[in-house]
Amino acid sequence: MAKKILIVDDDECFAESNKDLLEACGYEVLMASDGRSGLEMARQHRPDLMLLDVMMATDTEGFEVARRIPESPELKGMKVLLVTGMTKAMHLPSGIEPDQTWLPVDRVLEKPIAPSRLIAEVQKALADA
Repeated sequence: MAKKILIVDDDECFAESNKDLLEACGYEVLMASDGRSGLEMARQHRPDLMLLDVMMATDTEGFEVARRIPESPELKGMKVLLVTGMTKAMHLPSGIEPDQTWLPVDRVLEKPIAPSRLIAEVQKALADA
C-alpha cells in the first residue's frame, strides 16, 4: 500500500507541484490550505507524513500546528517535515531547528526545495517511521 502524505500549505503552486512530484513517486497525496483543515484531514486520513508550511494565515500557524500534533493521541507518531521560507522572508541570521518542546518536527526544510532533495527527505523520514 502506498504511503500517505498530507501537504499543508497555502501556496497553491507549491502544493500542487509537490503533489504531482510525490504522486509520480508512488505516494498517495492529500492537501490542505491551512492549519485547521490540515489537522482535521490528518485526524481523518491518518497520513504517514505531513509536509507543513509555517507562514499561512499567520506568520506562525505552522509552528502552532506542529505543537498540537504530539498532543493528539491519533497523530502522535506522524512524521512532520516543516517547510518554510521564513528564514529568508524575515531575514533571520540562521535556520530553524527542530526542538522537542518548541518545534516537535522531524526536519525543517528551507524553501525553495529542489525536487530531488524533497524526495530524499520524504524517503528518509518514512524509512525512520
